Amino acid sequence: MTRMQRCLTLAVSLVLGACASLTGKNHPFTIYAPSYTAPTNAADATRVAWQLAIDTPLASDALDTAHMLVMATPGALETYKSGRWRDTTPVMLRSLLIQAFQDSGRIVGVGAITSGLHADYSLTIDLYDFETQYRDGAPHAVIRLNAKLTDFSVNRIRAARTFAVDAPVGGAQAADAAAAFEQALAQLLPQIVEWTLEQGQLNWAAHAAH
Repeated sequence: MTRMQRCLTLAVSLVLGACASLTGKNHPFTIYAPSYTAPTNAADATRVAWQLAIDTPLASDALDTAHMLVMATPGALETYKSGRWRDTTPVMLRSLLIQAFQDSGRIVGVGAITSGLHADYSLTIDLYDFETQYRDGAPHAVIRLNAKLTDFSVNRIRAARTFAVDAPVGGAQAADAAAAFEQALAQLLPQIVEWTLEQGQLNWAAHAAH
């Protein structure tokens, strides 16, 4: 076999291996993309004039993954073999947060911190939990994080709060977990939007008063 033939054989092997990995041939799985719908009264509240940049949440290596995680026993993380998130959990959460702020109708200037937006405030997230946890034998979709609102004009944190939500999971499959996380996000995202806009507006008004 010539050198060229060996290279072509290797290239074909790599492509076939990549295809098997992408299609999940060995372990078939479904990619889940949680959707979000803003509350019907979201746009009724006061609108803000300032702009907000949202950073990608910080997470441990275990959480910084597209794998759907489950903690059947305390402190031991496993994965659902039949499901993946559409992106890594932090990237997916950032995308959903941006959508939640946009869909609120209360802030025009909002985007990822990497977008180049000339923002007045930034929202940073420390993500602690985003997994199914079993409690007394029953699975729950658990999301826990700490949010910080930073004033770019003075580079100081103006407000911080820990949020925690959970929703019961209706079964042991990845599809059941995905549905429960969508319910948990429907609770969590409006809470973060409301708190961020309230705290930002309080700080904005205080600046304007001076």
